[in-house]
Amino acid sequence: MGTAQDAIVVDRETGLVLIPPSKHHEFALGVSVWDGAAEDAFRAFIGHEVASGGLDRIRRTPGRGETVLPVKVQLVPRPDNDYNPKAISVAAPPSHGGSDHERHFGYMYDRNLRSLGGPLRGLAYATGRPLGCHAYVELHKVDPAEYRKRKADYPQVITASRNLIYSYSGIRLLMPWWEDLQQMAVAHARTVNPGQILPFTGHWAPWQPGARQQLAACTQDHLFPITLRAENGQLIACHEELLLACLWPSGRDFFDRTMARVRELGGTATAYAEDYEGSIKVYVEDSSPLV
Repeated sequence: MGTAQDAIVVDRETGLVLIPPSKHHEFALGVSVWDGAAEDAFRAFIGHEVASGGLDRIRRTPGRGETVLPVKVQLVPRPDNDYNPKAISVAAPPSHGGSDHERHFGYMYDRNLRSLGGPLRGLAYATGRPLGCHAYVELHKVDPAEYRKRKADYPQVITASRNLIYSYSGIRLLMPWWEDLQQMAVAHARTVNPGQILPFTGHWAPWQPGARQQLAACTQDHLFPITLRAENGQLIACHEELLLACLWPSGRDFFDRTMARVRELGGTATAYAEDYEGSIKVYVEDSSPLV
């Protein structure tokens, strides 16, 4: 499965199925932390991390030179979320104690879920274990004399020593690029169930000229059924008789597996697709095992 830097592993410290960060440090995703109970849970999370040796982990990031506290967090699919059933909660790891909901302190933003949500939800479902990733808390030095005068203005602080005080604000998730996450998710899930086609796998392709507008005359559904046909080394995506897109191999294993499954089904298969920011995103419906 490779190293912790290029593969998903089970982290012994937290018990999380842990996703490695991107090699590009700038790919750090913000988290929406709401007021009230979520802020209280966030403070409890920071307090637990500091008490368990977090001060020794404070460092400067390469490139930007930011001061951060590295942490690990749990990512919890929340189908019970009324606003978005595809929401993913950010919470303290199970080792902190309490339920997933009690440890919850924020949500991934919807804009990031569009590309990362499918593999994350699929991993949590396929492994049946708590899922998580690396993250960091942003820190800012506070003048000690100023802090002692105006403590009430700094409700969220980490005190390393009398003369070394940090305020903390947001937390950012260190996630791989979506293509890398999808490939790693497929590889890791197959260690749990080697014969499964993963229904969370998505393939992106440009629309055929005019196809998006013609489809709108047939259906207004966000998620719509399509037929996939294997022809000349590519997959043809159609809605009834309307040609929507041509999907070409990208060298990624999940595409090759989809192609193999369509061929095994006689050259055609049913799938679902959605309009995704000017492209078509195809989801494989069939999750039966390969022979």
